[in-house]
Order: sequence, then C-alpha cells, then structure tokens
Amino acid sequence: MSDVISTPPWPRHGLHELVAEQANRTPDRVAVRCGARSLSYRELVDAGDRAAARLTERGVGPGHVVAVMVDRSVELPVALLAVLGSGAAFVPVDPAYPRERQEHMLHDSGASTTLTVDRLAGRAATADVLTLDSPEPPCRSAVPGPAQDSRSTSAATTDGLAYIMYTSGSTGRPKGVAVDHRCLVKGVLAMGAAVRPGPGDVWLSVTSASFDPVLVELFLPLVHGSTVEVATEQQVLDGEALRDLLTDSGATILQATPLTWRMLLDAGWTGGLRVALCGGETLAPSLAAKLIARCESAWNIYGPTETTVWSTAHRLTPADRHTVPVGRPLPDTTVHVLDGQMGVVAVGERGEVWVGGGGVTRGYHGRPELTDECFVADPFGPAGGRLYRTGDLGRMRADGALELLGRADHQVKIRGHRVELGEIENWLQEHPSVAGAVVVPRLDGTEVRLTGYVRPDPDHPFEESQLRAHAAVRLPRHMVPGVFVRVDVWPRTPSGKIDRRALPEPGAALSGEVDGTSEAVCWDDATMGALAEVWQNVLGVPLSGPEANFFALGGHSLQAMQVVKGIRARLGVRVSAARMMQSPTLAEQAALVRAAVSAEAAPTANQ
Repeated sequence: MSDVISTPPWPRHGLHELVAEQANRTPDRVAVRCGARSLSYRELVDAGDRAAARLTERGVGPGHVVAVMVDRSVELPVALLAVLGSGAAFVPVDPAYPRERQEHMLHDSGASTTLTVDRLAGRAATADVLTLDSPEPPCRSAVPGPAQDSRSTSAATTDGLAYIMYTSGSTGRPKGVAVDHRCLVKGVLAMGAAVRPGPGDVWLSVTSASFDPVLVELFLPLVHGSTVEVATEQQVLDGEALRDLLTDSGATILQATPLTWRMLLDAGWTGGLRVALCGGETLAPSLAAKLIARCESAWNIYGPTETTVWSTAHRLTPADRHTVPVGRPLPDTTVHVLDGQMGVVAVGERGEVWVGGGGVTRGYHGRPELTDECFVADPFGPAGGRLYRTGDLGRMRADGALELLGRADHQVKIRGHRVELGEIENWLQEHPSVAGAVVVPRLDGTEVRLTGYVRPDPDHPFEESQLRAHAAVRLPRHMVPGVFVRVDVWPRTPSGKIDRRALPEPGAALSGEVDGTSEAVCWDDATMGALAEVWQNVLGVPLSGPEANFFALGGHSLQAMQVVKGIRARLGVRVSAARMMQSPTLAEQAALVRAAVSAEAAPTANQ
C-alpha cells in the first residue's frame, strides 16, 4: 500500500523541543485553554521548564519513569512537556482507575514519582509526589526572551524512552507499551497528512490522558501554532455542553470516538468543523454520512497503541454506504494482510493485519516473551525493520484501502478502549464464589456491551453485588460487565471448549432472577419508579433496587443523555447529564430529579 503522502524526514528532536521552537516563533499566541484559564506558548513552555527543573532537582532524568496524574486542564500538557524535558518517560495514570490497577501500573513501570496537581495529590500512589504550580497562570518573565532559553537542550535522545501506555492484558494484568521519542514524533506528526493544521485552527481536546490519541490532539496543534481547547470533565460527559463548547470556542478540529460523535449529534450539533476525525471503534456508515454532511472533511482512523497512536486514515465519501474502510497507511507506515505463514493474501481475501514502519514501538515493558511473540522482523522492508501483529482481521480493497473484519482473538473495543476479555475473566475467577467466568461482547444497536457469564462455586454463597465490588477493585469502569448471567453447566463444542455462541441471551440477570424466580421491586416513590422505567428503556436490563448503579449496568455518557431526555419527556424537567453521571445510583439520580421538580414548582408556587 502506498502512503497517504510521501514520507517526510522526521525532525531529530523531541516533541517538547518542537513545541519550544514553535513558542519562539509565536510566544504570545494562545497555546492552550480550559474554561476560564489559558496559557500562551511562552507561558506553557516556561511552566513545563520549571516543572522539569523541579523533577531534575529530585534526581529524575533519563532512565526514570514518572507517573502523570492530571485531569482535563491546562496543566495536562504542562505535565507531559515537563517529564519529556527532564529526559524521563511518563506513564499516564487515570485518577478514576481503581487503586489496585494504579499500583500495578506504577510497580510494573518502575515509576517512583508522581507529577500531579494539588486537587489530585491525595490520590497519588507513590511516596514521592510533586504538584505543579498553583492554579494561577504562570507570570511572564520580566525580561522577554526565547521561550527555550531556560532549558535549551534536553537530556532526552530520539531512541530514549518517551512514555509507557498501559492497555488491557489477557493474563489478568494490564501490559505497558514502551514508546521511544522517535516513535512519538512520528506518531504525532504523521497525522498532519490528514489534518494539515495551521495557526488559525482550534483543536478541541476531549480524550482522556490515559488514551494515547490525546498525544495527537495536544501536540500536533502545538507544533503548528494552533490553539488547543481542553474540554472539562463535565463538558465531555454532557453532549449539550460539548456542543456549546464547539461553537463558543471556534473549534475547527475534533478527534473523537463514535460514541462522542453520536452524543454530539443526539444533542443537536449541526456541524461546522474543518476536520472531523473518528477512531477507536468501528464507524457505522450511517454515522459516517452524518459527519460528511456536517464537516469540510471527515476521516476514519485506525491504529494500535503498539504502532504509536494512528496507522491509517480514510477520508469519508458518500460512497461509504455499506462499509467504511480504515484507509491507507499514514506516512512512514506500512500495512500488510497476511496468512498464517506470513504470506500476503490476495486483494479482497481475509487475513491478519500487520503494521510496520517508523511507529512500531519497542514492545511490551518488561515482557520480552510477549514482545517476541507480537513483534517480528519485517520481511518486506529494509533491514532492521519490524512488523507488529495487530490481531485484527482485514482485507485489502482493490483501491488499496484496508477494511477491518473483526478480531482473531477475544479482544474488543469498548468506547474506544482496547479490552482483553481474558483480563476480566481471570479477575472474576479470583472471587471465591466464582468457579468459572466467561465474558462475551454483545452488540446492542451500535454499542458493544459486556455480559459476564458466571458458574457459581457451590461451596460459597453468591451475590452479584459482592462480585461487582470485587470487579471494581481492579477493573476500570468500562471493563465491568453490565449484566451477569448465572450458568450452572457450560455449553461445550465438540472439542471440549466452552461454546461462547451457545451461551444464553442475557435475559435472566443474576440481580433480577435467581433459580427461576423473579422478585418484584418496590420503588420508594413515583419519581423513582418513573426514573427506573427510563433506565430500563435506555439500558435494556432489569434493576435490582434503589442502589442499582448506572455504570455497573453498562451505562455511558450517550445513555446518560438519553436518560436526561427520558426524564424531560416523562416528568417535564431538565437535569444535567454531567451531574447524573456523577450520581451513578438510581437513588442518587432520583434525588436530583426530585430537586429539579421542586425547583420548577417553586416559581409557580410563589406567584
């Protein structure tokens, strides 16, 4: 396959140095905004340099790993630039992750220092915690000068480690992908072939810091003189708030998962972007058509973490009516569809997707055997090159575009996050009441939902609430099955393996039906009863009672918006989707609805 454009010579600098060079050219231009706060290019680089100096004073440098625990704010790019400038590598740690998962990531990566902000310092799991400057914007230097003067040279080298990004692991523990500076520069700059950012662009950042596409939406604009608008946590959760931010910020570029795009459309977004990027999950033709109609250009993008963010891009056209390909390789990237003997399959034939080129990372941190299994010498490229085995199935179209056809293993994508079903199954089986567990992804409309099938241990009493609490100890929210189904005997294939296709539909959830008897649920009042009906219509699962948890049942931001609409239709009041997401139980959400009803009634009562 040919590249989208010819491969340019990548700069032999770290990404933080490229941002500093741009700051020299446009020191007073707004680099990053979030809410009421903003930093100019000079302020951004100066803040990163100061934090890098503080890290260096603590002995942090090349060969060290620093955990970055920063929420959606102007401090996020500051923290990443600081670690890169110190010569160390960063490992993003989502503050919402369970404590045990955070501790595993820190221990596995060898991170002994956490760089964070005051409001999150109490959640850090390392003994050494360094908080960034106070929330006030850094003051300008009394004597203007080049933004990179304070740290004009970097200890980092192009083949030095830049970051470790953790993904779900089939063994029951997340695995870290080790990425060097050369790959990071390539991974970010290669997307310029599709986006072609310029100084007039405003890139709206909505991606979590623990999801590697955030590196493109933070740094690709910053090396081209654009402005990054960071959406707050509440704006990311509320489709109407995000829609308004797109308009108010003057955003021209947005990169998001299909879920976020659907949430925006559901909130009445009418378009106007110069570039729309959609990746992380399968893009449905119906959604593709809506993006085409609302944006100057819209792209479907694809790439595993192991090949540094994105590997291919396809500009959407009206011809994508039945299937949407992921397109052609980005610069300095090769894509091959191979059979089991590493032979190239014919055009249109199914095979496994392998990716090569400058974005292929070092491999898995501290996992040489797994690295050797998934990363091999490239038989089609120059000496020293490597290919990564993605595990994705695909076929090459006659026009050179790649189509994806599913997985060769039990890996799935949940709201943009790569999930190994084996990690969930192994952890569920650690609970004493579980003799065996199988997790199956099921498509509900355009959403993938996880169903957990559990064979209880006869010697231990089983309660779903205890199993959910056990799951939450290690698994992030998107990996906890929305429904659990009890299975006393596994269906088997002729070879003796569990027949996943023969498992029952999740109609009889453990919380609602046990041993063939269903329990009627009595709600506290009419408001809670009406809300319970809205939940069941949106989530499609039975509820156990007032303590039913929206997220535990598979709920997400788009469905929260649907709940808000259902409440408005049933009860005539509007509640904030973000506040609903922050109050996950039925009882908590019912209290919010009651408060909204009272607030609506108060003006009438006073007239």
